[in-house]
Amino acid sequence: MDHQVHLTIDAKGQKCPMPVLMTSRGIKKIESGQVMLVEATDGGSRSDIPSWAKDTGNELLEATSDDGVFRYLIRKK
Repeated sequence: MDHQVHLTIDAKGQKCPMPVLMTSRGIKKIESGQVMLVEATDGGSRSDIPSWAKDTGNELLEATSDDGVFRYLIRKK
């Protein structure tokens, strides 16, 4: 990750739809151009978070997974 993270959302252990709801709430807390990291363990987040980013016009910079934790870097539009 080469981006400065301004906010981290810990959605580990949360089931759908909570990771997306937490992401939606979190994006409101940062300024345009800033980056948010979302960490989730729900497998549904692999499609839900990228779809949310596309639908809201925010930029998904990176999506990775490690040991059952999915990490998403999102830049606010």
